[in-house]
Amino acid sequence: MYTFYLLFFGYMENLTHKEQLVFQQVREFISRWEKITIRALQTILGYASPRSISVLLDQIMDKWYLYRDNQDQIRVSPTYSSDSVDVRLIPLIGTIACGMPIFAEENIETEIPVSTRLISASKKYFFLRAQWDSMNQKGIDDGDLVLIEQTEVPRDGQIVAALINDEATLKEFRHEGDLAYLIPHSDNPRHKPIILGEFSDNFSVQGIFVRVFPGSLFA
Repeated sequence: MYTFYLLFFGYMENLTHKEQLVFQQVREFISRWEKITIRALQTILGYASPRSISVLLDQIMDKWYLYRDNQDQIRVSPTYSSDSVDVRLIPLIGTIACGMPIFAEENIETEIPVSTRLISASKKYFFLRAQWDSMNQKGIDDGDLVLIEQTEVPRDGQIVAALINDEATLKEFRHEGDLAYLIPHSDNPRHKPIILGEFSDNFSVQGIFVRVFPGSLFA
């Protein structure tokens, strides 16, 4: 009954650009994970304050594009369930199949909507799920989703996603002569630098770190 009221008695107004970004993010998340939080929106859209997101959500609800159900969960008005605005779907790469290209269909777990405010239209991106604690001093914890810009040519000091024997790892990249160094940043002393030949057949850089999204946002 509540949805019926919104559809037939709500006055549908146009959304501003900022409201469109938030609305699309809400819709994409609900379609995949059935719920969305203000904290998740704040992180994905790159806002400094949750208050800004709350204000935008209230404005969108005032225009009847979103509503809260009886359990206080944010929902999308069915009338606006299939529009598209400024987000891109970025693949989440799971376990890398031996010998397969990183973007092979077999490697992609799902796609995650990301605001175009955070990425470049001319570049390609993917997500990796961080494992263990080898980069926790850089704010990358076990289970976090790490946004990677695809490139094979990193600069010294950048955090890279590299493949070693078809297994992905996330480390700081350094090189000297023909040697490449993958350096962890961890509170755990078990993690040691990895030293490889820069042009080794079993080693390749797949991309550079852009930002991290807490894994709890996608639980």
